[in-house]
Amino acid sequence: VHRAVEAGLQAAMAAGLVGLVVDDLHFADAASLDALQALVDAPPLRALCWGLAQRPAATAVASPLQRLLEEAGRLEPLPLGPLDGAQLTALIASLAVPGLDPARLAPALLRHAGGNPMFSLETLKEMLLADGGRAWAAGERLPQPASVAALVARRLTQLTEPALRLARTAALAGPAFDAELAAAVLAQHPLDLAGPWQELEAAQVIREGEFAHDLIFEAVRASVPEPIARWAHHRIAQHLQQRGAAPEVLAPHWAGAGQWAQAGAAHAAAARRARAASQRHHEAQSWRLAAEAHERAGALPQAFAARCESIDALIVVHGVTHAQAVIDALLAAAQTDGERVAALTARAKAALMAADHATGVAAAAQALALCPGLDSPWPGFEAARLHAVGLAQAGQPQRALAVIEPLRALIDTAADTTTDATADTERRSRFWSDYAYVLNGARRLRDTAGALEQAIAGTQALGDLAEQATLTVNLATVRGNLGQADAALALARQALALQDRLGATDGPEGAVVQTYAGLYSAMAGRYGEALAHLDAALAGFERDHQPVWRAVAANHQAQCLIDLGQYARAQQALAYPPPPLDHVQARGATIAARLARMQSQSTQAGQHLARALALLGPGADPQVRLHAWLEAAVQAPPDQAVAHCDAVVAEAGALECAALEMKAHLLRADALRRAGHADMAAAALRARVPLLSSLQPADLPLGQAWWLVAQVFEAAGDEAAASQALAQGVHWLHQVALPHVPPAFTASFMQRVPSHGALLAAAQRRQVG
Repeated sequence: VHRAVEAGLQAAMAAGLVGLVVDDLHFADAASLDALQALVDAPPLRALCWGLAQRPAATAVASPLQRLLEEAGRLEPLPLGPLDGAQLTALIASLAVPGLDPARLAPALLRHAGGNPMFSLETLKEMLLADGGRAWAAGERLPQPASVAALVARRLTQLTEPALRLARTAALAGPAFDAELAAAVLAQHPLDLAGPWQELEAAQVIREGEFAHDLIFEAVRASVPEPIARWAHHRIAQHLQQRGAAPEVLAPHWAGAGQWAQAGAAHAAAARRARAASQRHHEAQSWRLAAEAHERAGALPQAFAARCESIDALIVVHGVTHAQAVIDALLAAAQTDGERVAALTARAKAALMAADHATGVAAAAQALALCPGLDSPWPGFEAARLHAVGLAQAGQPQRALAVIEPLRALIDTAADTTTDATADTERRSRFWSDYAYVLNGARRLRDTAGALEQAIAGTQALGDLAEQATLTVNLATVRGNLGQADAALALARQALALQDRLGATDGPEGAVVQTYAGLYSAMAGRYGEALAHLDAALAGFERDHQPVWRAVAANHQAQCLIDLGQYARAQQALAYPPPPLDHVQARGATIAARLARMQSQSTQAGQHLARALALLGPGADPQVRLHAWLEAAVQAPPDQAVAHCDAVVAEAGALECAALEMKAHLLRADALRRAGHADMAAAALRARVPLLSSLQPADLPLGQAWWLVAQVFEAAGDEAAASQALAQGVHWLHQVALPHVPPAFTASFMQRVPSHGALLAAAQRRQVG
């Protein structure tokens, strides 16, 4: 047979054969390899080129032939690596299958099949057969073709026993796998693992310390009998615990070991870590796993508590309706007054987060009624603070203060007697945060700032960056309402820095921080930064389907664009679907009125303002109402404008809204000037003008503010004060704002904003600035 094959190959060479490829050499038996070696080494066939294809893991099969060719200098190795992401994208695209998006599918397929072309194609074929060509959705699990699973399993049988033990340890350890863990679990010296490790790499089972792809990982894990897996998971968990591994790393191994009490505790600790990092999806999942583990351990009270703890995250991730269903189940399952209090407190929390203060107040009151019989004061503390928040939300701040202020004594006493410093710090931080909310409702802004500073100190001590960022933004808002624009911007930047440390998070918190960074950047005249922050905020709210917050950010964006003279863009910013909150709609209508006024469209301005005022019924947000009144003052005849401004001065002063009060004083002086009372206007302004260096009027850029001041003093004949105001306005325009105006908007900023052109012309006439 050998001679016949040799003769046939010689005849083929005479006819032009130059090379021969032998595929799947790893399947050859010893006799076939002997025959092939004789053919390769036969003198008449020396001119023939040979291509020998085999898997990297099977090099030992043909090693005698390989050595022969190497010694003769006739071997040129050509290793073929797996396809990379770009090559896999090109492969999928080449198939031209409808419903397969190469760019979206390739990364998942690369993880799944490791760039192996055959495994990738088999997976794609299985996908198309299973779902009839339905478009693959990101995050969907890819199928495991039976043909590939069988092939992978067959390859695993070719591994030596030490290599297979190491692979199984890696599969059970998951992301925690490394050489130290493997040595501990297998009770071997790490150097003893070098050979098996190299074998797994050569067989393309592991790559850079991880499984080459999911198909191999699943096959190896499935090859471990359940009793052995439980034992291994127990060893892995013990080793990781000794190394101080994070609870989210430990939890699945305690669960795999069937140690459900330890698994429940670890999942609960992982949930708290996720909450501190604002990873709300992970938090919700960890609380669910904690509850399930505690149930399997027979610890039903702990399972109940885990579900109560999950409510915040469930609201963010799945919405209030989903959370309410969980709360209803908790109320039905509650066995003790303590559990009923916890479930009612959860109901109050969900209702208040949905702005349903009636349900929230009622649930908190029910919880409080059950608390006197409990051993601990803390369930009552939680219910009382939510009761206070609900009353403040319902527009009853004085009642809310009467509920929450007595809790301070409990907090202060606990600080002296507590044995759990972390729990005490958490409670203190929650108290000061809720107290700040109630104080803000009572319009005690300076006290609100102090309470927020206390709450922030608590979150710093806890290392809770997410809550610290939220509270810092709240403090920025308070400082902004107090007219402290520079302090507000500094705080917004601090919140952004905290958000950057957190990284990607779930829910709207990150975009909220961007919104307020945009607002206070605009107040400081840093318009380019403001627009960048607001664009980022709007993108986040669009992604997370947050219509109310999207409208809030769009209102701020429109305001910023009006200040830049970009009226068409401002109109586009206001073209959002109406959100379900009247005061947000009213704020948008007020800004639309200002936009129409700036374009000399008096009829439209009046219509927008009428709509805003109609939306602001009894109990409406007072600041939004005062903004609308001030816009009405600008549009009204002078005498009416003075009356409007007097009302705003009185109410804004009572509310401690210094920024609104300052704007009202400036507009009142301008109205008096327009009414012919310039001396009275100038007298009223003299006490206010020095404050402009540190108190930013609300929604009134300083360039426009200084122009109002200059006109009042000029009408009163105070040339020196008028020139000084013009100089201040020119300085703000050229030195503060203009360097931060996007170049594309420079012309509109200087030419389309009426007050800017008028101020510069007046300054030029007086030769100031």
